[in-house]
Amino acid sequence: MNAGLAVLANLAGLGGPALQPGTLFNPLLDRPPLAPGEILAGPYGLLFFLPLIPPLLLVARHFPRAALVLVGFAWAVLTLRLETTLVLLGWLTIATAWVLLLASLRRREWLSRRAMIGLIWVGVHALVLPLWWNAQQSWYPSRMAALHNVGFSYFLLRLVAWGVDLANTPQSSPRLADTICWLLYPPCMRLGPILRQQEFSSRLVAWRPPSLALWREGAKRIGLFLLGGVGLALVGRHIPDVDFFATPEEYHTSVLIKAFYLVPIQIYLLLWTYNELAVAASCWVGIRVDDNFRRLPLATSVRDFWHRWHVTVGAWLRDYIYVPLGGNRRHVSLNIIAVFAYCGLWHGASWSFLAWGLSQAAALIVQRGWDHLRARLGWEGRPGGRLWTVLCWLLTMHYQVATIVIFADFDHLGGRLLRELVRRLAN
Repeated sequence: MNAGLAVLANLAGLGGPALQPGTLFNPLLDRPPLAPGEILAGPYGLLFFLPLIPPLLLVARHFPRAALVLVGFAWAVLTLRLETTLVLLGWLTIATAWVLLLASLRRREWLSRRAMIGLIWVGVHALVLPLWWNAQQSWYPSRMAALHNVGFSYFLLRLVAWGVDLANTPQSSPRLADTICWLLYPPCMRLGPILRQQEFSSRLVAWRPPSLALWREGAKRIGLFLLGGVGLALVGRHIPDVDFFATPEEYHTSVLIKAFYLVPIQIYLLLWTYNELAVAASCWVGIRVDDNFRRLPLATSVRDFWHRWHVTVGAWLRDYIYVPLGGNRRHVSLNIIAVFAYCGLWHGASWSFLAWGLSQAAALIVQRGWDHLRARLGWEGRPGGRLWTVLCWLLTMHYQVATIVIFADFDHLGGRLLRELVRRLAN
């Protein structure tokens, strides 16, 4: 199975020998920067979907499912080129066939629920393993790793959720046409939001031409997208064009402070602006996707942060890892560690991703302990006041900024930059 995917990957231009780890392309530091065509091969290729919406709505009046499939395929070819699109479709065909085969065996009672869930997890992850392990710089047509940039990591989550749901409700028989529409729906193909198969199918059945309210909502989201783009341009101009992660001792303190604050802000703006673009596109089509961000800058605790950051990914982690492991009933700390270790590694084969995930787990475990202490002391119902809220906000944001710096530094896990900053500020 892995060998077959490796062959497909090589046909699409994946550099390096099969199953050999490579070096992740870091857009913050690596030069030359991504070309426009490389950017379109990633999440922001969704911009090319917008002019396809009017013909999609026109054809969908008579052939809704065919229109969604054809436009989804056309958009993928426009942004990924034909060779990469065929690799993506080949991967999706194999993964979908695996899920449907197991669902068929489950309906015949040849598989137990647990056996099917186990095989879903093993099979889908085995299919994505070559792309996870080979952190290639030459995914055609972009140097960005295909796992996250092209959307394989989000397809993985969606397919696992679909398979687990079919294991739990074996008599449900999804229409193949609806499933293909779900997989190829551009607003949730590359960077989420995660829209589960059953939810998409129910929205597809109720699909009507978008109302005036949805058009207005889409226009509002495009406005926010453009505003975020201005913010990205301003932040990008002030991020140092140097390898401040590797040799921070060579740069002025002001340069390091800029890097410390602006790199996480840039990452947030990239994700948030994409969310606004995806929601806008879905409004204009008429099949809504869910928000992935809910006023993140207002978070006043790590738990609150995760209620606002990548909301659909957080819901997936809760429903398909945390709750099945025992949730709040038993081994809570181990469950939290397992969830965020997986979340870190889901981003790719980098120690910085794992370290970031474990840092989130550690903070949530500490917060859980603090909540228990407050309850034991009878402080649980006491209002904190504005000063306490501001202090909690400052602590939350600085912790997240520091851990996102760890996330973004693939080679040194932020250790050199953070150590140098602490040393200078302490003197």
